[in-house]
Amino acid sequence: MGNKTRKRDWEPDHGGNDLEAPAKRRRQINEEQVKLSKLYEDLAAESDDVRFEAAKQLIVKFSPESKPAAKDVEQVLSRLIKGLCSQRKAARVGFSLTLTELLRQIFGPNKTPIEALRLDVAALIRLIEEKTKVEGNVPGRARRDHLIGKLFGYKAVLQSSIVLESELSMECWNQLLDHIYGMARDVPWLREECGMVLVEATKSLQGQARYQECAKEMISRLSAFKLISTPEGVAIWLTVREKYEEVLLGGIWHGQDPLSNKERTRLAKILKENYQGAQEDGTSEIVKSGTTSPNPTFAWDLVLSEILRRDEATKLDKISHKTDFPQLWIDIVDNNLFASTSSHERKAWGFKLLSSMISSVPDELLSALFSPNLMRTLINQSKKEDRFLHSAALSALNSIQARAQQEPKSALPIFVSLTSKTGSIDFDKITKTKTLERLLLLADDHTLKKIIRHLNSLILRPASEDQAAADSRRHIIADLLLNRVKQFKHCEVRFGDAAEQEDWLQKTLETLVEYAYFVPSQNAKTSKVPLPPVSERSRQIFQERLSSCLTKLLSVDVGSRSKFALAVVGMIQSKNASSKSVDLAFKADKSVAKTLEKASQTLDAISAKGSMAGNQMAAEGFILLYSLTLLQVYNGEGDAVLMLDDLDTSRKAMLKKAKDDTKEGADVFVEIVLSFLGNQRTLFRQIGEEALSIFSSEISSGGLSSLTDVLDMEENLEGQNELFNQGDDDVEEGDSSDDSEIDSDVEMVNGEASVSDDGLPGTSDSQDTSDENDSDSGDSDEGSEDDAELTQFNNMLALALQTSKSTIDGEAFEDTSDESDMDDEQMMALDPHLSKIFQQRSQITSKKKDREDAKQNVVQFKMRVLDLLAIYLEKQYSNPLTLAVLLPVVRRTRASANKQLAEKASKLLKAFFDSRTKHKAPLPKLDDVEPVWEMLKEIHDEAKMGGGAKMHADACSSASLHVAKVLVGMDREHYAAVVDVYAETQKQWFTDKMSSLQPSLFTSFQNWSLNARHQGK
Repeated sequence: MGNKTRKRDWEPDHGGNDLEAPAKRRRQINEEQVKLSKLYEDLAAESDDVRFEAAKQLIVKFSPESKPAAKDVEQVLSRLIKGLCSQRKAARVGFSLTLTELLRQIFGPNKTPIEALRLDVAALIRLIEEKTKVEGNVPGRARRDHLIGKLFGYKAVLQSSIVLESELSMECWNQLLDHIYGMARDVPWLREECGMVLVEATKSLQGQARYQECAKEMISRLSAFKLISTPEGVAIWLTVREKYEEVLLGGIWHGQDPLSNKERTRLAKILKENYQGAQEDGTSEIVKSGTTSPNPTFAWDLVLSEILRRDEATKLDKISHKTDFPQLWIDIVDNNLFASTSSHERKAWGFKLLSSMISSVPDELLSALFSPNLMRTLINQSKKEDRFLHSAALSALNSIQARAQQEPKSALPIFVSLTSKTGSIDFDKITKTKTLERLLLLADDHTLKKIIRHLNSLILRPASEDQAAADSRRHIIADLLLNRVKQFKHCEVRFGDAAEQEDWLQKTLETLVEYAYFVPSQNAKTSKVPLPPVSERSRQIFQERLSSCLTKLLSVDVGSRSKFALAVVGMIQSKNASSKSVDLAFKADKSVAKTLEKASQTLDAISAKGSMAGNQMAAEGFILLYSLTLLQVYNGEGDAVLMLDDLDTSRKAMLKKAKDDTKEGADVFVEIVLSFLGNQRTLFRQIGEEALSIFSSEISSGGLSSLTDVLDMEENLEGQNELFNQGDDDVEEGDSSDDSEIDSDVEMVNGEASVSDDGLPGTSDSQDTSDENDSDSGDSDEGSEDDAELTQFNNMLALALQTSKSTIDGEAFEDTSDESDMDDEQMMALDPHLSKIFQQRSQITSKKKDREDAKQNVVQFKMRVLDLLAIYLEKQYSNPLTLAVLLPVVRRTRASANKQLAEKASKLLKAFFDSRTKHKAPLPKLDDVEPVWEMLKEIHDEAKMGGGAKMHADACSSASLHVAKVLVGMDREHYAAVVDVYAETQKQWFTDKMSSLQPSLFTSFQNWSLNARHQGK
């Protein structure tokens, strides 16, 4: 009645306009509904922040503290339950979160009653049933969504703890269990999700005694609903067993433990979802199987985590026990998922379990994961992209590396597992990955030191008695060590310090030194003797890799560039003097031994003093030269012994500082540098360049001539023999590595893989289209010689066959008479002659290959000499001797010259002529100008011989102008005479219509003259 009275009182105030109030009320209702609709919409948003904000507003709005109407609360709960059935991807997350928290607010232990709210927990369960029921003929997808929504509704009730807290309702607990267990039994594709909900519900009991009855009901339904022999059943059983062991049913599992050794076969079948024969005793009904999932069920992780927990608990209790995890892994994963008969889907499960467990297993159990069948499958599936599980295998390898990155010390057990027993040291090569390389990079220094010890043990015992297989594995180890050193970036290594004796880098170099230069002695223990023995081929590989390590370390800033080379020589000498288990592989006679001893003493003296005649850089250079020369001696290179004598001569001459002695010493020094330049290994060439850079100011004109004379050598067999003092068959070329993919510092200068120091392919000798007709004169000579040899071969063949030349060429052959046919006896008689002819032809082909190789060898050596000259010109811009370098380098830019050399020479000259601007260096000044005038004329003569090539013309123009600047710089009165030289050349150019000289020679001089005149220079 009160409401009606208020309505009558309210109506007259509007002056009889009774239509406005209902309209306003409708607007208020609509606005509220729109706001709620927006919040429900936001609960299904992809953004976590949006969902969380919507959930917070709904919870605050309908919590008891906000005094909402009972009807509104019932409506929002119904709406949230319906939202759980949405097909939208994020909807269940948002609606489930909101429903769970709202139930905790409304029905929780600290609840504030909401007036007139008739819902309780039992009614709430009925409401979930009602709102998620599928009615009528609906599509399968919709039916599926409603089933999932129903499960999420039950999950929200359990997670809100309203059944357990405040007042325990066993009726509701049992009702929820019946619903969820029923879904797990009848809906196989939803069984795993049901199992996860039940496991979480069991954990929510928290082992409290007052909930023991709840745990008992949980276990009893496992049997009642025939779910004991399912992965989910195992997970629930183990979860209950951890806190409520007394409620477990007897006769189901041996010792009431699914992880018992006697239950491993059955457990493996259950987890693999092979339910045949996996049912509990006395049960004949087979559990329905769901669709195959791409992922293993959560029960796998729970089982493996449980066995790890037990092992850890036993270890903490200090009870002596045998770790059970390795055997469980073998039984249920290795022999089960990775068996040869296992399907691809199950093997994929195995890889995912490996990825999952690799991040959680303690270091001491990591090796257990790399079991035999798993390793076989991992290797097989990794090595080829077309393998069905290739991506899964690579993902597992990435997880392995992620563990090492997260915990560097774990790299040791992983590396050992991958390279021994079930693994292989050539794991990276087989799988075409860089797993081992990356593990070495991820390991910390302490761990890396242990890995190197492991690699040393694999060198001693490469797990194969076959010599070829052992050589290959030792080769791979040498490559791994080199790769690690190539990544070295630290600057704190202190060789020889007591605190640093076990430094990983030092350990690496010691390992390489031992197998590069030593052999077991007769007194060596059997365990220290490599089996099979380290072959000469393997010893050479270790030498090369050690050289490559030093090449890398030469560029590392450790205060002294000679530190590592000196340390390696020290290692060799120390081990040779003190070790009783190894002998030096290099056997020296008395005279050589005496030379070695003297060189070692000299090296020690220079190293101890740290300078030569007050020059620290000179000492550094000689330490490098002595160290590397000693290494060459230990490598067995006979000429290196003579180089030690030459080094001593050069050192003494430089120390005396007498003019004649200095000249002699400097000349010898250049010869030493050239010998280093001819070495196949990058390290020796790099040291040669470094030494020349240090001693460039000491080089005499004679020493410089030794360099420039090389540029004019013939690019053929004769030139090669003159350069390297060898016969035709003495050339030793090529990288000795056969199947290694690693970069060695041994450069191929003879084969197709040759690459010059400036990055140009060594085999490329092609010219531009405009230069093809006038390529290297040596080519035409060789071509003529080849034509003569081919003609001789054809004539011999024609004579043997008694045919004409045209018949041999196959151009005018006509069989017009039966007289040309041969019978069998005639063919047999002819056979020896033909064999001899083709044998001679084979020799001709071989010689042609030798000529090609010789040409390439000389070209490569000239390229390296140009590198040396570039260093000299940069360091000695103002030295008058630089003028003597110009003409030999200019000649290399002719049209008929090798294209590689021409381009390199051209770049060298450009850099030199630009260096004055760069370094602000003064032009050279000479006491005697006559040689300079002769040089200017010779450059002009050279300009006439370029064959019209622009590169050569530019080089001549720049060289001529440089010499002109030198002359005018010494005395401006020289300008007139310089003009006369240019004028004479221009006259000859003008009158000779066939001259190939380019006008740029004159225009460049004219432009410079204008600038010099304005600048007064």
